[in-house]
Amino acid sequence: MRALVTGANGLIGANLLRALLHDGHHVNALVRQESDLTHIANLPVTFVRGDVLDADSLDAAMAGCDLVFHTAVHFAYWGHSEDELARTAVQGSRNVLQAAGRAGIGRVVMTSSSVTLGASYAPEVRDEQRVAEAGTQETAYVRAKIAQEQEALAEAAGLSIALVLACPTMSVGPFGAALGPSNAVVTSYLADPLRLSWAGGCNIVSVRDVARGHLILAEKGVPGERYVLGSENLTWRQVHERIAALAGVPPPGPQASATTCYWIALAEEARAAISDHQPLATRGQAGMIGRHYWYSHARAAALGYAPRPATDALAEAIAWLAAGPHVSRETRMGMRLSRAVHAARAGIAADEQRMAA
Repeated sequence: MRALVTGANGLIGANLLRALLHDGHHVNALVRQESDLTHIANLPVTFVRGDVLDADSLDAAMAGCDLVFHTAVHFAYWGHSEDELARTAVQGSRNVLQAAGRAGIGRVVMTSSSVTLGASYAPEVRDEQRVAEAGTQETAYVRAKIAQEQEALAEAAGLSIALVLACPTMSVGPFGAALGPSNAVVTSYLADPLRLSWAGGCNIVSVRDVARGHLILAEKGVPGERYVLGSENLTWRQVHERIAALAGVPPPGPQASATTCYWIALAEEARAAISDHQPLATRGQAGMIGRHYWYSHARAAALGYAPRPATDALAEAIAWLAAGPHVSRETRMGMRLSRAVHAARAGIAADEQRMAA
């Protein structure tokens, strides 16, 4: 089989390339002209320069392909306008589906997000039957993902394309070209001298398991259905406690209020505007404090999806991040990595060696 992966240098895309290669498939990797290919350049894939907003470039990308994995959407709470987020999510997805129709490709797996299922202030677990409201209380990213799902499903139905929606939770781990909000969960805690935690929680999953889940959905997913690809539901304090234990830094201290988080985020945005660096937190993210982004992956599990525990996912993320540019030298000097992190680093390296062999 030959598959096209859009957004191939992103966190999910880069791991999806590796999962496809591991299973012996041929891969076309769609990347933009200016994309950072540092972590995928040596993979034995066919690179195609293009953009999901450039419909003509997609025809060449899909030549000879049997299947499309569409992952190319901005996951960001900073640095992209609402119009840009919506255009990439909605028009980009339409372009991908229309190009698949022209190429005679009948099946597409699109990476959506678990946030389209909404969140709850009460600690309850949501499944694919739930739908988020695209109101003004949601961030521009969440609104873009809700619109993407709705428009893509309608477009696919008109083209008679079997579209399966993957809805990953907070996916952490190696190989993404940029830090992204998911791995920033780790780096922001490591960089916080106050070791703050806050109310609410999220579902943490290894991005490598999410990539494997996409392949399962390509084979067994029901067209028109959404599938959560997640692992464990944790409170934010539990997330921070596990990061602390794995990285060998102090555990979380006081729980910050939503108001405190808002003012910290405002200060971070001001610092980012001056320094031209990504903020550790944004006001949009601060507005999500107190909600539980907890989800069930039972529907995907019925197809064979079996993610590892969140601690394993965080160990992989810390192993990757601690050796890279997103953790400062000063922060790194205060870390005492656990055996689990060293084992995760060795496992990632061994997998890369097997890929190169």
